[in-house]
Amino acid sequence: MRTRTPRTIITGTLTTGAAVTAAAAVLALAGPATAAAPTSIKAEYWGVSCVTALAGGDTLFLTGSGTTDGAEGGVSAFIETIDGGYDEGTSTSWEFGDTFAATVPIGAHTFTIGADAATGERTTQPVHERDGNRWTRGTTTFADLLLTGVSATYDGRSVELGEGACNGDITAFDLRTTNPTAYVTADRDFGSDICDVEGLPDGQVRLSGRLPDVLVEVVLDHGETAEKAVGELRLVGRRGTVGADVVDLGSGEATTTAHVDLALRRSGPAQRVVESADGFTERRTVTPFLATVDVVLADGRSGMATCAAIAVSTQLRVKPGR
Repeated sequence: MRTRTPRTIITGTLTTGAAVTAAAAVLALAGPATAAAPTSIKAEYWGVSCVTALAGGDTLFLTGSGTTDGAEGGVSAFIETIDGGYDEGTSTSWEFGDTFAATVPIGAHTFTIGADAATGERTTQPVHERDGNRWTRGTTTFADLLLTGVSATYDGRSVELGEGACNGDITAFDLRTTNPTAYVTADRDFGSDICDVEGLPDGQVRLSGRLPDVLVEVVLDHGETAEKAVGELRLVGRRGTVGADVVDLGSGEATTTAHVDLALRRSGPAQRVVESADGFTERRTVTPFLATVDVVLADGRSGMATCAAIAVSTQLRVKPGR
């Protein structure tokens, strides 16, 4: 944030991928087609990881995962040598149930492991999530996988695994996700340039967030030392105020407090763009603003910045089958 060249926080065309992952404010649109049946996931998975030292100072790392019914899964391992070398391999055989066992060739060597496996106390959490106009409901259940009586060999020689060298978990999903006739999601974003604070030596400010909520960052970069204040405010009538500690980034200690006043005004007409391709339709509205930021520090320092900013509203609609 030290550079004196203004930088736009949001530039160019928002990509389809960015719009999909930024699902926030949702607008559900009904389509004429019939929605597909919900997607169901009902499965239980295990996971195991181990770390142990080998003779000569090398270190072995092992990971494994799969379904508890044994239908799918696998185990892999790699070795980091004391001189920085690396070798890896995947299991030629493994089993999971009341016991966990695996044989893993690693280069010219072979590692084997075996242990008794038991499931610890289970904790179930409800799932009620919304992604655009798509809903996922059900439960997720977690439990520790208790591995006891662990034994291992490396090239036929016994390897002693210390307490806590291996751990594992069990995760079960019982979920249903709706499949609407068209997937629709919307997002809002707001950002400003990085602007100098006139009257406040070495001061710069940046705004970000989703209107009406704005995150204000004020940085005082003195070269060898720097101070920073961060606060979030809610605009009412395009105005807002926030107070925040000014923290020395070297020591982490508060040096003073900052009082920030923010005022926004439209600086031009909103621009609307609609783009469609391969079953995707993206509607985007970009509204320019001019932000006036007054910064007053409790130690008497103060300054003002005028920053260009934009608010972007994006709606994405994906046709069925995409």
